[in-house]
Amino acid sequence: MKHSAKILVIASVAALLFVFSSATIAQEKQFATKGTTELAGTISYSNFTMVYNGETSDNDLSIFTLAPQIGYFITDGFELSLGTGIALLPGYSVLSPSEGESTNIFQLFLAPSFNLRTENKSIYPFVEAQLGYTSTSSGNNTESGFSYGGRIGVKFVAANNFLITFSGQYLLITLNEDGADERNGLNYLTIGVGVSGFF
Repeated sequence: MKHSAKILVIASVAALLFVFSSATIAQEKQFATKGTTELAGTISYSNFTMVYNGETSDNDLSIFTLAPQIGYFITDGFELSLGTGIALLPGYSVLSPSEGESTNIFQLFLAPSFNLRTENKSIYPFVEAQLGYTSTSSGNNTESGFSYGGRIGVKFVAANNFLITFSGQYLLITLNEDGADERNGLNYLTIGVGVSGFF
């Protein structure tokens, strides 16, 4: 396992342990209320389509992704989140100009969302906008750009201060080299299950 992959695994485990410990020690609190903080992690299966000079390719690709996220409820139901997604794609030749090299993908997103408070205090449907930046690097090749999309789903309060999230996400990711006139990148569809703690 490469050094960067080991660091990612250790950081992910530490983040999940922090989420679970925060959920355990926090006082019982209703989700989606003003002042609530949510710490989340998502493991997902993704399917995406390449785009070249504004034209969508017929080739679909798949990857598993791990992405942490932190959110804060500014008012009841309205959450503002910041999230990152990092994936390692060993030997992914389409994104890597040199076959066999790892491609690092870094994402940083601002994600305002509305969580619907229902009569059942355990179920919270939500809709989320996503605006951010994506960068890939492989060897000496770097591509980056503005990315945007959205996510919808439902959060279930599984236990005190612990949520399970089922969601679908669609992102338009831009990965342009300097001076590119047309959009290059990915159209990215994700179906995922996530866990989070709130306090």
